[in-house]
Amino acid sequence: MKNYYEILEVSENASKEVIDKAYKVLAKKYHPDLQEEKNKKAAEEKIKSLNEAYEVLSNPQKKQAYDAKIERIKIEEEQRKQAEHQRYVNNISNVYARQYENVQRDAEKHRVINKQFKKEYKKELRRLKIEGFIRKIVAIVSVIAVLALICFIIYIIPATNRWLHSLYENNIIIKAIVDAIS
Repeated sequence: MKNYYEILEVSENASKEVIDKAYKVLAKKYHPDLQEEKNKKAAEEKIKSLNEAYEVLSNPQKKQAYDAKIERIKIEEEQRKQAEHQRYVNNISNVYARQYENVQRDAEKHRVINKQFKKEYKKELRRLKIEGFIRKIVAIVSVIAVLALICFIIYIIPATNRWLHSLYENNIIIKAIVDAIS
């Protein structure tokens, strides 16, 4: 919609005298007979706009209706801007809400993954502890078996057999240990 106040270059609060004076000054300035040939068409259009604006703003009833219409348009524009702003705020809120939900979902996934990882880690630790215990038992049994084999071999050889018997018979501490074991 054309803004007649801008066409006449006056404020919306301009009095009838100011509107009349502005119209006369602009009509004289843009009169087609006072323009060069190349600017006559533009001047004619400007004069038509000035006449239309003056016709509305110089008539109190038309001016009142025009002002009411301008006010309605301003109110509608303000409402449209507010609605647009509210849509923008809602969109931003929705974006942040979705981002927050995504972060929460990711955090929950990480908690589940960490829980599963800890469970598997504990299971692996138990397995490793059992394996370590079994290795120790195997090592002890192996050492005992090797010692028993060495003792058996030493006992089978006649010279070492006599020496072991004499050691057993002549040494009280060894005799006490062997007697306590058997």
